[in-house]
Amino acid sequence: MSQASYAAIHDMLAAEPDTEKRSRLEQFVFAAVCAWPHYSVLHATQAAIQLAAPMRIFELQSFAGVKHALTHVDMRSALEWDVLGFHAAENALPILLSDANDPFAPPTLHLLSHDVVPYQPGPIPSRDSQIAQWRRRRGPFHAQPTYVGFHRTFNEDTARMLGNIAQIGALATWENTLVDAASWAELRHPPVITGDAPPEILTEDNAWYHFRIGKHLGRDAFAEIVLCLGNVFCQHLPQVWQTHLPARDLDSTTVLMEAEAAGTIAIARLGGPSRRGTSFFGDALLDDAHPLPESFRFDIVLHAACQIQDLLGGDTPAVTSTAWSSGH
Repeated sequence: MSQASYAAIHDMLAAEPDTEKRSRLEQFVFAAVCAWPHYSVLHATQAAIQLAAPMRIFELQSFAGVKHALTHVDMRSALEWDVLGFHAAENALPILLSDANDPFAPPTLHLLSHDVVPYQPGPIPSRDSQIAQWRRRRGPFHAQPTYVGFHRTFNEDTARMLGNIAQIGALATWENTLVDAASWAELRHPPVITGDAPPEILTEDNAWYHFRIGKHLGRDAFAEIVLCLGNVFCQHLPQVWQTHLPARDLDSTTVLMEAEAAGTIAIARLGGPSRRGTSFFGDALLDDAHPLPESFRFDIVLHAACQIQDLLGGDTPAVTSTAWSSGH
């Protein structure tokens, strides 16, 4: 799915003139995408935009209220409701989700649980187990647990998710210097021939991307490695398997916030270990009075989150290099 699919979402958020409303809408989109791994990132975003006004999110007092409101939302396709024995109630709110891969396909109708009625009296099956299964789902390219032992808190699934970063030629190592920084993401040994695949055995001497992780991070190393992936997929570093877009002139804070946001969304949807404490993106998102900076691109972040989720979840085969450029 291309980044262009998310452009309309970014434009819609940016067009909201009221700064407090825009901040709340950004919070709602972020929370919905994290909470609904059974929907694609794009569909979760489309649904959040359509539900914002009916759910009266602008009357909520905090981000905690936004997340709490989402716990009461049970949205399913009209087809699934029909299979379960329910049909749309009169005056039901239609939630229409489009197919980004087929712009000519009609959107699919989705309905909330309070907008359906049963053909026969009966309860609505819980969605919780299905959502949990989606967070645990792993794809056909799921790697070996390469990073077992990287940190004592990493279980096999965490280690296997990190093993998948080899599909883009990336390697993560601990940084033993005394420099007090969280991580360094570098394109250290880029491929020189079009059509190259990542080395089968990655080392610091041949890995395309090298993520150096500060020793002091401990179990937060997982979130930090995913943040480094955010720098790649948000195009702060060249993606050597595709033609690189022109570099954006971004300040360091926006670069960090975009990478954090993309990584945080992917981790939430995969059920991975989240970062403890605060972050630049988290602090900005929780500021009810101010939206995210104008330079922050939600479309790039959402697209990157989708790609990171696919990579860590084992849905991405090994890439091959193309005629990429640095963008400068």
